[in-house]
Amino acid sequence: MEQYKKSIIYICKVWSVSTDLKSLNSLSLLLPLSISSTGLSTRIKRFTLLRSPLGNKAAKDQFERREYRSYFTIKSRNPAKILAFIDILRYLNGVKFKVVLEEKNINIYS
Repeated sequence: MEQYKKSIIYICKVWSVSTDLKSLNSLSLLLPLSISSTGLSTRIKRFTLLRSPLGNKAAKDQFERREYRSYFTIKSRNPAKILAFIDILRYLNGVKFKVVLEEKNINIYS
């Protein structure tokens, strides 16, 4: 007769966005060595503003804003480790995060 034991693995998926590449790279220093982050494409938004509110339509300033993005996942059997990592993410300046937590049941046969 086969017996199996249920085990739960917690999966944390994190997408991060920043306009400052240095602050986004500092995130990779906080990751454990076993976890690698994946760099996603850079979004560039360009916009033009008129220098003068009246009349002179030829005087314009052009600007661009770059958003650097990355993605990584953390898997652990201990939910406290994932919650501790999410708590650390709060202290990064200028970085926005989207965090998705999943719970996955795994049957281990013995």
